[in-house]
Amino acid sequence: MSRGRTPPVKDTYSTHDVAKICCVTPTTVIRWIEDGLIPAFKTVGGHRRVRREDLEKVCRERNIPFNVPTGTEVGRILVIDDEPVVLELVRDVVKELSHKFEVEVAKDAFDAGRLVVSFRPQMIFLDLMMPGVDGFEVCARLKKDAATTNTEVIAITGYYTEANMERILNAGAAACLKKPLDVTEVRARVIDAFGLKDEDVDKPSRQQGATKVLVVTQNADFRTRLRDELSNAKPHVEFLTAQTGGDAILVAQTKPPHHVIVSLTVPDLDSSDVIRRLANSDEKPQIIAVHDAPSDDVRAAAREAGARMCLPTAMVSGTIRELLGV
Repeated sequence: MSRGRTPPVKDTYSTHDVAKICCVTPTTVIRWIEDGLIPAFKTVGGHRRVRREDLEKVCRERNIPFNVPTGTEVGRILVIDDEPVVLELVRDVVKELSHKFEVEVAKDAFDAGRLVVSFRPQMIFLDLMMPGVDGFEVCARLKKDAATTNTEVIAITGYYTEANMERILNAGAAACLKKPLDVTEVRARVIDAFGLKDEDVDKPSRQQGATKVLVVTQNADFRTRLRDELSNAKPHVEFLTAQTGGDAILVAQTKPPHHVIVSLTVPDLDSSDVIRRLANSDEKPQIIAVHDAPSDDVRAAAREAGARMCLPTAMVSGTIRELLGV
C-alpha cells in the first residue's frame, strides 16, 4: 500500500499530527499511547510527542498510509440513523465549530456498510435500533475489523436503559446518548473526540471552577482506578472521596459535586437514602450507583431514589470519563 507523500523534516509529532496521519481522532491516539501501542514521551510542558521513526514503524506494521498532515484536513462523521432530525442536529453542531467537517448519513444497513468503507469516518453516531439495523452487532463488527477498530462510536437510542448501555459499551462504543439528543452533549462529544481544545465548551468546570466528582466507596482499588482515570481529564477534575454515607453527605454540603459515583454497599446509612439526599441537594448532581452484580430490583431501587443509572462496579472502571463526559 502506498505510503503517501514524503514527510517533512520533522523529528516528532503531536497527538493531533498522529491523528491526522492515521486518520483517527486525537482521543484514539491518546488511547494508543496509554495502551503502549505507540511509544511516546512527554515534553517539559506535559505534552505527548511521538518520534517519527516510532510512528513510521507502527504505520508499516499496521499497514497505515503515512499521510503528512497539511493543516487543512477535514473531520469525517457518519450518522447511521433514519431520522432526519439527528443528521440535522449533528450538522448544525459542527457548523458552529472552528474545525471543518464532512457529515454523511446512512439510513439502512447497505448504506452503512458502503460509507464505512468509502467515507472512512473517524466518528460514528450509531442508532441502536433503527429498522433493519442491529446497532449492537454493527458496533461489534466495527471493533473487530482492523480498518475500523479505532473509529469512535457514539451510540444513540430512544430505548435508553442501563442494560442497553452496558451492552453497547461492552461492544466497544465510547458512549451511549439518550434520544432526543442534547445539543450540548453532542457538541462536547465531537470536541472531545477531535481534540478541539480551543472550543468554548459549556461545562461546569468553565463556569464554577473544576468539575467535582464525589466517589463514595470503601473499595480502595476501585477508588484508586477512578482517580487515575480522571487525573487525565481536561479541564481538571476535582476528585472527592467518602467511605460512608454520612461522610458523603458532609462532603457534598462542603463541596457540592457535579457528579457522584456511589456504591450501594456503603455502611452506616441506607444507600437509597444517601442517593435521595444527594439527589435533592441544591447542586442536583448526576448520580451513578454501582454494585458488584446489580439485579433488576437493585437497579430499580437506585433509579427510584434518584440515581441516573445503576451499573456493575467493574464496568464503571475504564469508562468513567465517557460516562461523565469529562
